[in-house]
Amino acid sequence: MNLEEYKAWLEKYGNKEEAKAYEVAKAIIKSHESDWNETKAELYPRKVVNSDKERIEFDLLIKMEYIGKRTTTVYIGVEFKEYDIRKVIHQAIVRRPFVHYQYIATRFTMLEYSELFLMAYYGLGWVVWDEDFVKILIPARMNYPVHDLDRLIKEIVKDAIEEKVRTEVETLTKYLRWDGD
Repeated sequence: MNLEEYKAWLEKYGNKEEAKAYEVAKAIIKSHESDWNETKAELYPRKVVNSDKERIEFDLLIKMEYIGKRTTTVYIGVEFKEYDIRKVIHQAIVRRPFVHYQYIATRFTMLEYSELFLMAYYGLGWVVWDEDFVKILIPARMNYPVHDLDRLIKEIVKDAIEEKVRTEVETLTKYLRWDGD
């Protein structure tokens, strides 16, 4: 669904912690729009992702497509809470491996140093909201989702194995050609 369809969905199904979800989504989308390419955003509220270990539900998943010579797709996760900052940070950390960017959206609240450290360590973005405003206080840092990381690791391992086999074959070939001198 697009942003306006999400607004209508929220009016029908939204809960208290999603009071400013439309404005939060709008701010996040605006901050991730491209100046050089056409940008298209699709929103998926309460999107369920099944991992190997558990069923994970995003409060909001945003799919951003950057359309140019080559289309690039980026996924952005958003977790909403009013004040329970520890719980929303935990939820965001669990969901982080599945998206390129992960945000938490809360009312303005004070953070403990440990909470700020966790947000910085995991690259979580923080959007604060109140009745009168929505503001991105900390932008999310880019992450390569686990499924992309798995592919990358497999390619690296394959290249390393091929390199090792090549050097071993060269060594063996030199040994077999040795004439005893």
